[in-house]
Amino acid sequence: MAKTRPSATEIGNTVKEVVVTIKTKMDNLPPVTTECCIYRVPEKLRRANAEAYTPQVISIGPFHCGKKELQSTEEIKLRYLTTFLRRISSKADLPACTRMISESEERIRQSYQEKLTQGNSELVEVILVDAAFLVELFIRNYNWNHDPGHRDQNDEILSKQWMSNAVFHDLLLLENQVPFFVLENLYNLTPLRTTVAFFKLSYEYFKDVLHGHELAGTRVQMRHLVDYVRALQLPSFPRGVTSKHGEKFELTRSAKELQEAGVKFKCGEGTSSLLDVDFKDGTLVMRRVVVHEWTEAYFRNMIAYEQCHHDNKYISSYAILMDGLIDTPEDIDILTSCGIVKNELGSVDHVACLFNNLYKETMRDASEFLYSNQCQSLNTYSRTQWNRWKAAWYRWRVILHRDYFSNPWSGISVVVAVVLLVLTLFQTGCSFLDIYTGDARKLFRRRKY
Repeated sequence: MAKTRPSATEIGNTVKEVVVTIKTKMDNLPPVTTECCIYRVPEKLRRANAEAYTPQVISIGPFHCGKKELQSTEEIKLRYLTTFLRRISSKADLPACTRMISESEERIRQSYQEKLTQGNSELVEVILVDAAFLVELFIRNYNWNHDPGHRDQNDEILSKQWMSNAVFHDLLLLENQVPFFVLENLYNLTPLRTTVAFFKLSYEYFKDVLHGHELAGTRVQMRHLVDYVRALQLPSFPRGVTSKHGEKFELTRSAKELQEAGVKFKCGEGTSSLLDVDFKDGTLVMRRVVVHEWTEAYFRNMIAYEQCHHDNKYISSYAILMDGLIDTPEDIDILTSCGIVKNELGSVDHVACLFNNLYKETMRDASEFLYSNQCQSLNTYSRTQWNRWKAAWYRWRVILHRDYFSNPWSGISVVVAVVLLVLTLFQTGCSFLDIYTGDARKLFRRRKY
């Protein structure tokens, strides 16, 4: 039976419903502004390791607030807020802080990629409690390090190593952030601001993440803590990438292959950036990278932030460079022996696996890759005829050392075998010559037929 064609009235009603639905969705879209800086991690990155982007013990900001597994730390945040309010009591109180956050609510909302579901009062509460907690945590951490005699041994975070590490991990997450200007505004209410700048306070907390260098000043506007920690690693003099747009970048050969070809590895000295990498006169100079329990969370969230927000893919480029240098645990051993990698994870396999799975599907164009020139120079150097010969000689030395000189007894046995072979050949030669003693011409006499 043929379907009846919808009437003009039915079509008109359908059109009205669709138009209303689409307009409602368009009206509810979050505004696109220059304030946007806190993002949800793209799903293709999250699939690689969801735990690296997910808070373990504490929620900061609106994205993860209310999660049941993070509720145990809400009381800690409120106790920190209580101490913070006592600290600023001569200058402001809870109503004044609440009013200050409320006045910035629209700017706060614009800082987040997605439209927040929290109402006005709920969002202001979340931001105030979390921001005050962070400021108080940084102050306590600074005092903990600089005034050991007055450490609070009952501090629920700093006195427990596992808790301190877990909170540190959670503050490196892109989705677990509040705008930086809120932290600065609250900190300016404290007496400490006259002696210690907030940048100094933040550096004291994050300085060990990858042993970053302290920022010289506050000329660059920080968006949030992830943006700040990323800035700690940026090169002092950013370098332009000379590769043409559209070209596919070339990875360097592994550390073992480069070493076989004569490349030497050296750990750079001083307080320069982790991202400073130089190759000159056959020596690759890199700064030390410390690999510990939060290194993966750091790299993954910095890479996610660069993919969402920054044109200059500094951290992503470094991850790609390390992936090229590291193929096997043996490459880690080479980089560790020269001081470039400091392994605090324990397992060499874990370190290799970490760098081999960081940057998947995050960069394709050589114009974005900071180390295109260094990789090209390394590969050109290792492919020259002289360095190929050195690579072959290096492999033979490794085989001889591994198979024949790995211990004194095997080495002695090889030497004895070689001596016996030489003596045998010498004896054979002597016997051969004895047959023709007195008439050496017999050796070369042409036989006639």
